Amino acid sequence: MAIVVSGCSSGSSDPEPTPTATSSRPVTLASLGLDWPTAQGRLVVPKVPSAPAGFDDKTLGRMATVLEKWARLSTVDDGGWHSGDPLSDVRTVLPKETAGTFEQQLRGQISPHLAVANVFGDDVTVVGSPMITTAWRVATEKDQANERFVRLELQTRAAYEVRIGNGPSRVIGVLRVHSLTAYKDTTDDFGIGGGWQEFGASDCALALDDQLVPDSDREHGLKDLKTFIKVGNGTKLEMPELPVEDQVDPEFLKRCRDGQV
Repeated sequence: MAIVVSGCSSGSSDPEPTPTATSSRPVTLASLGLDWPTAQGRLVVPKVPSAPAGFDDKTLGRMATVLEKWARLSTVDDGGWHSGDPLSDVRTVLPKETAGTFEQQLRGQISPHLAVANVFGDDVTVVGSPMITTAWRVATEKDQANERFVRLELQTRAAYEVRIGNGPSRVIGVLRVHSLTAYKDTTDDFGIGGGWQEFGASDCALALDDQLVPDSDREHGLKDLKTFIKVGNGTKLEMPELPVEDQVDPEFLKRCRDGQV
């Protein structure tokens, strides 16, 4: 039992504009007016929700522990921001069977590294510490056999100030949902899944290079980040809907290769 791991671009046409006074102006966490907590290496999350009727808090607690460890590695561990194999890092905090399921899900993914963690381009420097907010969501569902299971999700909303070489600072935002599922008698062989969505990053870099690189269009990046900040300021887990054509899939990859994005 698992949720399909999915990734979405932000829908930018991502042109390469001629540098101007406007495009060279920096975009920083301070200039965006963010007052979120900073986090690097350590992730602080709200209290875990109570277990739904029919499930116990101990099971939910075990799930939450795994999710928090995964979210720390995927989001605030600076050792993973340029990892060549983020799955190996995350496997260390997942139960064995859960890790195996996750690895199977990643086969055939257009951006397998980004499906696991927030990985930046080799020439991208993260400036200082990111600003992070988080949110939990718990719900029960039924499988095809009409058996109930519980789903616990932890969303990270991470804003990174970055720059390429000596270029101006930019901000990339990433919404990432880390999800586990369990039946009443599940011990630690949890189902796994999740999704991610970037804001202020170059769309084709996601598909072609499997890395986060700042959008070359400053104004588009700022517009894109407004949606991200709105979600990050909220208390509920939310993933904005995107048109099918903006999702990172084989068709999107082909359009990037053909220079049509």
